[in-house]
Amino acid sequence: MWDMCHRIFLGSFVLIWIAGGPTHASSQLEFNPPSVVVKYGDPVSVLCSTSHPKPNGMGWEATIGGVSFQPDVSSVTWTVDKLEDWTIEPMCYISTVDGQSSKTLSVILYKTPDSVSISPLNHSGPMVEGTEYHLLCDIKNVAPLQNLVVKWYKGNESILNVTYSDLSIKSPGDVFPNLTITPSRDDDGAQYRCEAELDLGPEGPQPPPTVTSEPLNITVHSMPSNIQELEDTVIDVGSSTRLKCSSNGNPPPEFSWVFFRSPNVRVENKDAVIIENATGANIGNYTCVVKNYIGNVSKTARISVRGADPVCPIKLSTDSVVIKYGDEVSVSCINTASVEDMYWIIDSQHVNNTTWSVKSRLNWDTTARCTGIFLGIGNCHKPLNITVYKAPDSVSIFPLNHSGPMVERKEYHLLCDIKNVAPLQNLVVKWYKGDESILNVTYSDLSIKTPGDVFPNLTITPSRDDDGAHYRCEAELDLGPEGPQPPPTMTSEPLNITVHYKPHITSQLPERIPVFRGYPVELSCVAHGNPQPRIEWRYDTANHVTHAGGNLTVYEAGLYNCTATNAVETVFVVVVVILKEDYLPLIAGFVAVMVVVISVIFVFIYSIYYKNTKMGRYSLKDAKLASTPNGNVAQNGCRDIPLPMTKLSQPNINF
Repeated sequence: MWDMCHRIFLGSFVLIWIAGGPTHASSQLEFNPPSVVVKYGDPVSVLCSTSHPKPNGMGWEATIGGVSFQPDVSSVTWTVDKLEDWTIEPMCYISTVDGQSSKTLSVILYKTPDSVSISPLNHSGPMVEGTEYHLLCDIKNVAPLQNLVVKWYKGNESILNVTYSDLSIKSPGDVFPNLTITPSRDDDGAQYRCEAELDLGPEGPQPPPTVTSEPLNITVHSMPSNIQELEDTVIDVGSSTRLKCSSNGNPPPEFSWVFFRSPNVRVENKDAVIIENATGANIGNYTCVVKNYIGNVSKTARISVRGADPVCPIKLSTDSVVIKYGDEVSVSCINTASVEDMYWIIDSQHVNNTTWSVKSRLNWDTTARCTGIFLGIGNCHKPLNITVYKAPDSVSIFPLNHSGPMVERKEYHLLCDIKNVAPLQNLVVKWYKGDESILNVTYSDLSIKTPGDVFPNLTITPSRDDDGAHYRCEAELDLGPEGPQPPPTMTSEPLNITVHYKPHITSQLPERIPVFRGYPVELSCVAHGNPQPRIEWRYDTANHVTHAGGNLTVYEAGLYNCTATNAVETVFVVVVVILKEDYLPLIAGFVAVMVVVISVIFVFIYSIYYKNTKMGRYSLKDAKLASTPNGNVAQNGCRDIPLPMTKLSQPNINF
């Protein structure tokens, strides 16, 4: 009996191990083709086959074109006439005597851009050499982004490739890669273009699908070139010389001269100065100024008249001034020698006063120098360094070509809009994330003194940890030790960003779980994301289940798909539920029956033993039914039946 129970227990254990043990049939599933690259809206067909000798059946699990379980087949085809599901992940599954397994088909659904165009960002008209610009490539409605390669060209020269391999967005979207250029005068008339290429691998179309923008022709305005010909000159008294000044720019520049005026000096065609019959009055500096609206260059030549080298004994009350636009300024000339005359030259204009005072607004490009005519020396001058500054009218920050929440791991550009600030070469733009300084932008390579607008930008790729982060930009005028301390600063209002990120299923759902007949199991699906994901269970509608929020009570075997969806992405986990029989009640009943049977056998054996050892032995041989004289009666139950008894001899009685 024990051996029988032992066999049943071992048999049950073997059945449970076979039903719940691991399977490796997925290695016997093959796709033809192994993976597919499909243009959006095109048909697709893939054969799933197995080399397993005895499959119970196969099927396809897919959001479209799914094939229900087909018994006793070794291949099944997934077919879609018009594939338009960007997130589809078809799964072929097989059932064998070893269990059930599946394999997911790699599907890349692609779409070429609706349009590709190139334009300057926040700019129109000619560009200025030495200034940073951003060319924007507007690529509309392309997918998948992780296979997109944006190629930038200058003429026929490839200058930059931009990829989005770190993204996992499958549905179509717009991208706005930009190219930063700092054109030179040699770039006037250059052509730029961008090209959107979908690199879909060896399975994709060859050559890769490509859409190219129309070329962008740029016009570059340049400040006047450096002056080359003007050089220091030594001449003899009474001789003549010609000072030549030449420079090129776009638009063509204007010429002017700054020098000590004397009767024997004249300007010829504005680009040359002629000195005739030189005297000691001609000793000094001759400065040619060439300028257009972009900037100016100047060069000074020293004219020496052989026989006298004058020393200029002029001092200024301050060698440089930093003044806020609209404020007053006052600077005095101080002579240290006998002087015939002393005055200021302000923007080439003669001011007969040793103290120069301005009580109204100063011009942005004002030049000032104190000039003296000294006995025995002639003319000399002392220039004053002037910096006129203006704090910005406003500083603001906003996302470039974007509104609403951002998506993690996607690249964005934050634009700092700084209005009407000067001078730009003293501007420092500081970017902050919270209280952390992350980038400083300077414009020290510029020489524009008049106020202007600048639009520095910051490229960010936010993560989910950046949700709620604060960004701000700060415009600071670093005017040196002569300027106000601390430096004039204006800060934007903070920009608070919201970051959306894909769902993450946090509940620990097993890949396989058994359910005993009559004993349901509860599956709990919990996911986090931004926005908060929607939880949905997908399963065979014929199965008996019970819903309670994100929990699913399962009574039957099958595939149960927990899907978490938000605006960013959809993720899912598949749980395989296996049905098992519960043999415990059967074993318990069998044990109970065996206990009863053993108890009956024990009582029977005990009763025989008791009769043989505890009662006298009697022989019924020759017994008669007639009443006996001695009255011996054997009792049967509680009824008296007179039976004649023959008393055995004493040795035959056992106690």
